[in-house]
Amino acid sequence: MVDFAAIKQKRVYEDIVGQVQALIQDGLLKPGDRLPPERELAERFQVSRSSLREAIRALELQGLVVSRPGAGTFVSTESVETILSIIAGSINGSSEYLADIFEVRHLLEPQIAALAAERATREDIQSMARSLEEQAEQIDRGETGVEGDTAFHFAMARATHNQTLVRVMSTIADIVRQSRDESLQNPGRPQRSLASHRRILEIITRGEAEAARPAMEHHLSDVEPASVQQRQAEVTLGA
Repeated sequence: MVDFAAIKQKRVYEDIVGQVQALIQDGLLKPGDRLPPERELAERFQVSRSSLREAIRALELQGLVVSRPGAGTFVSTESVETILSIIAGSINGSSEYLADIFEVRHLLEPQIAALAAERATREDIQSMARSLEEQAEQIDRGETGVEGDTAFHFAMARATHNQTLVRVMSTIADIVRQSRDESLQNPGRPQRSLASHRRILEIITRGEAEAARPAMEHHLSDVEPASVQQRQAEVTLGA
C-alpha cells in the first residue's frame, strides 16, 4: 500500500499536490491507479476534505488525475508529457546530474538512431541535413553549434515515426541541451561533434540500422565531458 504522509505545513493543498506528484514521479502511483476514497485520503493526509478537494482540482488542471463520478479519482493514463515534465523538473543541469543525463542518452539515442535508419523518409533525411548545415554555420561563427546539434538529434527522433519517443525527447530537450552545451565548450569538440553527426547521417541515409547503434554510442562517448567520465568511473569503482 502507498504510504501517504501527514501534511503539516500551512499551504495544505499545495503540499498534497507535491506529495502526489512525487509519488507519480517515483512510480509508486502509476497511470490508471485509483486513489483512495476522499474520506480515507483526507484521514491519511490528516487534512480537511475541502483542502483535499482543492488539491484534487489542482491535479486535474495539471492533467495528472481524472475524477470519474461514481468511480473515484484515477492517475491519468493520458498525461505522458505532464508526468515527464515533473520528472524533468526535478533534474537540473549541474555536474551532479550530468552523468545521469548522459546515461539516459546512452540508453535512448543509439536505438533512436537505429530506428531512424529503418524508417527515415526523404523529408526526414533532408531535415537532418539542414540541421547539420545550421550546426556548421554556427561553428564557423565561433559558436558551439548547440542549436544545430539539438535540432539534429530531435530531427532524428522524429525520423523514428514513434510519437512516444518524440514526446519523450521533446519533454527532456532542455535538460539534454544543457548536457550538450557543456560538452561542446571544450576546444575542438564542436568540430568532432559535427563530423560524427555527418557519419551518423550517412549511415541512416543508407538504412544501416545495425551500424547506426554503435555510431551513435561512439558519438556520445566522444562528446562526454571529462567530469562525466570521472563520475562514471567513481560509480563503477564503488559498485
